[in-house]
Amino acid sequence: MDDRTVTDQATRKRFGAKTALLGAAGCVLLLFPLVAPNAYQVHIINTAGIYILISLGLNIAMGFAGQYNLAMGPLWGVGAYTAALLNTRLGIPLWLNLPASMVAAGLVGGIVGLPSMKVRSHYLAIVTIGLGEVINIVLVNAQGLTGGPDGISRIRMPTLFGFPLDSDKRYYYVILLAVVVGFLFARRILRHRVGRSFRAIRDDYQAAKAMGVNTAYYQILAFVVSAVYAGAAGALYAHLDTYISPDIFDFNSSLFILTMTLVGGMGSLVGSIVGALALPILQEYLRVIKNWQLVGYGVAIMVVVLFVPGGTMELVRRFRSSRLAGRLWARNPASGKVRVGETDVP
Repeated sequence: MDDRTVTDQATRKRFGAKTALLGAAGCVLLLFPLVAPNAYQVHIINTAGIYILISLGLNIAMGFAGQYNLAMGPLWGVGAYTAALLNTRLGIPLWLNLPASMVAAGLVGGIVGLPSMKVRSHYLAIVTIGLGEVINIVLVNAQGLTGGPDGISRIRMPTLFGFPLDSDKRYYYVILLAVVVGFLFARRILRHRVGRSFRAIRDDYQAAKAMGVNTAYYQILAFVVSAVYAGAAGALYAHLDTYISPDIFDFNSSLFILTMTLVGGMGSLVGSIVGALALPILQEYLRVIKNWQLVGYGVAIMVVVLFVPGGTMELVRRFRSSRLAGRLWARNPASGKVRVGETDVP
């Protein structure tokens, strides 16, 4: 049996395993609200789904384009307040204020991204923190528009063709659809020329510029795309909790989003899902030490940056590579070389 045949068989096995895994995961996701012990657990997963969207946006900007955006919490707030105001004052349903929230957050995200043309790296991170605080201050002080510290209440949950989606179990499928569409759209972007430009800027800014990449345009675009994801998440959150206030979208939320993205795997879309599922669930068990949660986030960031820069997905890749290498070596110990195929986990 030649090497090509062995490779084809291995490829078919991997494809079959992935298909079976995706099918099983799809069944679990569709049946989860029906088998969940209580509505509160569904609410936690709904919240995690919203965090997945925000983490996907941050990963596109920071993990793939190398643009430090620590204003994701306030940008999330822009989307939430846009949806809340349209719903409570004009009676516009989710299906219309969702795109409006995405546009509003995208516009603000473009403004937040303007400093990226002048500063980079940790300097850009500091600037985005400041701009995020400006957004949060506006939310607090514009009482006539945003309700100030009291926030906005009585946001109505959506209906679909007259069928009310007025419970966590029903609303779950709206969030699930948004997460699936957001993930597929992110994959599409990253496999397009836009994604290649993002990676070129991240890997070597000067080389990308010398090769003709419009660095200023793609840097701003990365911020806009990440903000659009945050805006969609904000609209979904506003209709889920039916109440929002500025303290939900402060810097602590940006730090939480950054932590989950780093823990899951910066530069991996699957890592965004892993981190955004793991941390909100873990947060529920750490409510007893609420005052120490920020310390925990800081420690998690330091551990990941120092020891596992790729987060959980890097550990998975290391494990898979070591197992694959061991199997190939066992099958052909006489060969002096083992080749391990590099798996692209977006």
